[in-house]
Amino acid sequence: MMDTKVNKEQIPINFSFISNRSFDNYVIGDDQFVIRTLKNLANATSPSLIFLNGNKSTGKSHLCSALIELSQKSICQLNESNILEVEPDKILAHDLLIIDDIDQIINNYEIEEKLFSIINDFILNKKNILVTSSEPLNKIKFKLPDLSSRLKSDQVLIIPELTDNDKIKVLQKNSKERGWILSDNVCDYIMSHYKRDLFFLCNCVKSLDRASLALKKKITIPFIKNIMKYK
Repeated sequence: MMDTKVNKEQIPINFSFISNRSFDNYVIGDDQFVIRTLKNLANATSPSLIFLNGNKSTGKSHLCSALIELSQKSICQLNESNILEVEPDKILAHDLLIIDDIDQIINNYEIEEKLFSIINDFILNKKNILVTSSEPLNKIKFKLPDLSSRLKSDQVLIIPELTDNDKIKVLQKNSKERGWILSDNVCDYIMSHYKRDLFFLCNCVKSLDRASLALKKKITIPFIKNIMKYK
């Protein structure tokens, strides 16, 4: 885990991604099929169910937010924090259903039955559905086989892993949004000395930005060495 250290005092790290999550600031590499498909889903008139699989920190929630930003439809988003309170009969008033991190939601049979009922109602009413998961469909331990069958009944998309060059693009895009340029040699240093998953890298930029503003110093390799360390 990364800590920041300035004059022996810890600076709290805000582990969250950039606030403006759009398709324009999502880096996916050369394969744009996932982006095109989700953009089409945003205001599609024909019904579809998309299961989107991507490893942890590949930006699935970012893509959900981007879809919400682009869509002009009435949207209901379900996740681990609200699934228990949701009333299925009221959800159908929406035109687009998003279920984020379904592999984190399905921790008992009753929830799976609830999700199956909601998804089935949306399908019967010819409305659109996006479901995301960090686990591939065939590795999710469903207790309700019918739910698994529903999720694989239409499109299954996989977010491709980013190359190191693409991850550098993510670093530079995020720093540019904060008003400063992250040079290639600084990016190379970060990639060589710290974790390479996107969650860490995006929050690395955010934390460096905060420390740079606090200390009124430019972000250079010596600055990074003084600020960042592992525990």
